[in-house]
Amino acid sequence: MAVTTAGVERTLLLPGWQIRMRAPDWMMEPLAAVLGGVGAIEPLPVVEVNVSGDGRQAEGVTQGRTLWTVPLPPDGWLALLTGQIAATAASLLRRLLYVHAGTVAFGDRAWIIMGASGAGKTSVVTRLVAGGARYLSDDITLLNPAAATAIPFALPLAVKPWTARAAGVLPAGSEVARDEGTRFYLPAATARGPVPVEAFGVMRRDRRASLVPLPRAELLMALAGQPSPLRDPQRLEEAFAGFARVIRGARCYAVSGTPGEAAGLIAAAAGRTAGATTAGT
Repeated sequence: MAVTTAGVERTLLLPGWQIRMRAPDWMMEPLAAVLGGVGAIEPLPVVEVNVSGDGRQAEGVTQGRTLWTVPLPPDGWLALLTGQIAATAASLLRRLLYVHAGTVAFGDRAWIIMGASGAGKTSVVTRLVAGGARYLSDDITLLNPAAATAIPFALPLAVKPWTARAAGVLPAGSEVARDEGTRFYLPAATARGPVPVEAFGVMRRDRRASLVPLPRAELLMALAGQPSPLRDPQRLEEAFAGFARVIRGARCYAVSGTPGEAAGLIAAAAGRTAGATTAGT
């Protein structure tokens, strides 16, 4: 079903892709603020986003094909719509892989934080960046399997009230938009280019603080349970080979505890690895 639009049309020119948005005037500024600093790294087809005149429904179209139609709630519409647009861009990638995860960098090594929705990924990422790590992504991680690197995809952190309480002090940065209780916050310390992947941490719903090695087969199963090209039958074989290539040289852990405990364990493990690398050079 086509969405009847009313409002203005605006084209966002981002590195590697374009978003043509038709939406009510009051939506355009926060949409542009949240999406304005994100690029897809490789060329993508134009994505058209049409929002109804009352702001209650949106659709995404590319190359004349409607990819999705979603209802927009009065509260929380910005996180839903920007997440939908970012996920659309990720799904159109062919050279890169994507997965539902957050990523930070300690020096020149990236740690990828995975887990189900509500597992505390954003809180852990926020704490790690506040503690000195560089920010690559919160909700969508891009990977280059040929180089085993993580690619910055720095959408602002979507900091909900409970995320802010769990994360504690926010890192240095700026609030670029707000939607009811959600603050869209972009850390100042962001990675500027690809970062080699050092480790994956899979968040577990266990209140006991622990960081234990995870078999690579279990990590692949965890990846298969998250939005990624592994869910696309046309890309399954290529995506499996690509993820396996990245995982082969990475450490894999299961992480549990409060966001503060989990962040502390990850930072300590990253510090030990950096120290061992320095000692060996």
